[in-house]
Amino acid sequence: HLQDPRITTELVDHLPASSTVPTPLKFHGRIAGTPGELTYAKDIHRYFAALDQASDRARMWTIGKTEEGRDMVVLVIADEATIRDLDTHKRNMAALTDPRVTSDADARRLIPQTKPIYWLTSGMHSPENGGPETLQELAYRLIVQETPFIQNIRNNVITLITPDIEVDGREKQVDTYYFNKKRDSGDVRLPLMYWGKYVAHDNNRDHIGQFLALSKNVTRLFLEWHPVIM
Repeated sequence: HLQDPRITTELVDHLPASSTVPTPLKFHGRIAGTPGELTYAKDIHRYFAALDQASDRARMWTIGKTEEGRDMVVLVIADEATIRDLDTHKRNMAALTDPRVTSDADARRLIPQTKPIYWLTSGMHSPENGGPETLQELAYRLIVQETPFIQNIRNNVITLITPDIEVDGREKQVDTYYFNKKRDSGDVRLPLMYWGKYVAHDNNRDHIGQFLALSKNVTRLFLEWHPVIM
């Protein structure tokens, strides 16, 4: 059907419309998850910064540097009032997770005033390409979409998103992917030689060893924000 001159081949967003918040297509020039294309972590971070700039329902910051000096980031999404009051919810979550300083009566008082935190992470294994792409569209939908289902999430949950938890490995994976894409189909494909500095695998997934910056950054954010689900 693409040969039919009456049908355009122009990319079209199948996402809820916004006059102010850019879709991945508008920002990158292609839909997130387009076959044959991958997005560098640095460009995903630029997109998340654009979401922060465009919407009062989002806030982004850097949670630390990787072994190779790249930024790790988190994007927070909730309704506007919750974003303005993030510090209060953060303090309440800290209190609710420490029975040494919070009595049962205080906990019962804080629970109705506190929204649970869900932290979504992806890209721990660098060759698993889909997560960092998917989370770009999910972030956009959580900010823009006005269906009851999405409104319920945005109004009642604080969503944290770290799209690529192994940033160094993600950049190497995308480099390798495009290097192989340019080669003839009969050529031997170049494998991903290594994912992260000092380790032959991605960042320590069980976080028992706290010697990598990647692991330390994740643990620090977890202990600061106390997500009920990660």
